[in-house]
Amino acid sequence: MQLAEIFVLAVASMVWPALIGVVVVALASPKPVTLLSLFLAASLLTTIGIGLVVVRVLYGSSLFSGSRPTFGTTVNLAVGGAALVVAYEVWRRPERPRSKPERPGWTERTLSRGAPLAFLAGIVLNVIPGVLPLVALKDIAELDYSVGPTIAIVIGFYLIMFLPAEVPLGGFVVAPGPTTAKVGRFNSWLRGNARRLAVSVLTLAGIYLVVRGLMLLA
Repeated sequence: MQLAEIFVLAVASMVWPALIGVVVVALASPKPVTLLSLFLAASLLTTIGIGLVVVRVLYGSSLFSGSRPTFGTTVNLAVGGAALVVAYEVWRRPERPRSKPERPGWTERTLSRGAPLAFLAGIVLNVIPGVLPLVALKDIAELDYSVGPTIAIVIGFYLIMFLPAEVPLGGFVVAPGPTTAKVGRFNSWLRGNARRLAVSVLTLAGIYLVVRGLMLLA
């Protein structure tokens, strides 16, 4: 059950607004391969490193012991509530007309300044890479696996989470010609649907975690 939940959380984490925002900006830039490569390298190094530290701290912790441990319940309720808050904030943000030029945000300004800052963005945006990975790291620690499988699951989780950056990057490397046209269509679709997609996934994930947390209290 926990392995299935970890996989579902990894898939849901793909639509974290900050990650989608970076992918959209990078794909629209003159050098998408360079920006995506550096952002992805920094993101994976940061998330995997922090993730392994968190799991190591939680591994065998007394937080999971006792007749009725409350740590898991608290994490589910807190993260579920946070996911719902983020979904609401994204939903209530006014949608700009496509004809009106949008003022560049922090992500656009950072990535437009070149490759080194793309690497920096990968670190800064992923020190806390969304809220859903927190539940996944808690689940991984609860599995109580040995070191090797634990590291593999943490790495696998983040490889799935960053598929929105990995898939187009792989396409550019393997088949740059056909990928350019497909990425253009994909980026247009993403720009038009990212907000709706993020709200839907975060709302469903938030409701699931809150309900699960309440069931554990019963």
